Amino acid sequence: MKNLLTLLLITAAAALVSCETYPQDDYEEYYVVEAYLVADRQLPHVRLSKTVPADEVYDFSQAAINNANVAIQLLESGPESTVEQTYSYSFSMQNPGIYWADVSHHVLPSRTYRLHITFPDSDDEITATTIIPGGFDILEGVRDTIVYQSSEQLEITVSESSYPGRQNIFIFNALSDNPVAENLTPVYFDFYEDGDEDPEDLELFANNSSGIINEGNFEKNPDGSITIDYPWIGIAYYGENKIVANTLDDNIYDFIRSQEVQLGGSTLSPGEIQNVIYNIEGGIGVFGALASDTVETFVKRNPAIN
Repeated sequence: MKNLLTLLLITAAAALVSCETYPQDDYEEYYVVEAYLVADRQLPHVRLSKTVPADEVYDFSQAAINNANVAIQLLESGPESTVEQTYSYSFSMQNPGIYWADVSHHVLPSRTYRLHITFPDSDDEITATTIIPGGFDILEGVRDTIVYQSSEQLEITVSESSYPGRQNIFIFNALSDNPVAENLTPVYFDFYEDGDEDPEDLELFANNSSGIINEGNFEKNPDGSITIDYPWIGIAYYGENKIVANTLDDNIYDFIRSQEVQLGGSTLSPGEIQNVIYNIEGGIGVFGALASDTVETFVKRNPAIN
């Protein structure tokens, strides 16, 4: 679970530490929420803090909020959105700003959950909803060993999944078991050298993301599954790699695609770029959901290029 969400946590932290996407002439403080529900896994922890001005150093422990009433609610199916079950949360002073579920509950695929946060000393309220993507599996047939940049492409077949109203949106991550410099594939070794061999780059490359991939870019197999050619640029290290496939809910999808525009992934001029999309009432951040599965493969060196 920790490795699975590392990329999302890093991505979210980069955008949530301040309100730089909002006008800074008159600074306004915002609540910041971060939580990721994963289909068929335990309820996640919820991180709650406040923003700081753009010219101040952000420290989560200093910005953390500890006096909130935090709950995640499972909603009934249907248009009324009535609450079927409420799961309350508590925090410990040893972990400021981090709230944990009081009871065990496995997140149900294809169901709707709502975050509800209130405060004993104010009328402020934070709410957000997410639909959990349908569960899926990486099917058998992924090669145990693959030669880097050989003619045999690494193929990953995922079973049929669903999300209401649209096609599935994927992100794939390659997680290296041994992220050391001598295991870097050529492209990333060049990046590492150009970056003055910064050790932080090794950790960054250890969780390498494909970026957003739309299901519509691939043809479906007769059984409804989808086979994806995993790009070589997605492999940063030789050796054992975990390939993690994730399908995203609308909240994570909106956050990542709008953040990419903020970070320069667009030809729009600054005045035309929209703010990051948070889908949270009463605050900013990410209350999102995903379904996930993992497979392992060993990436061998290619004698023709090494």
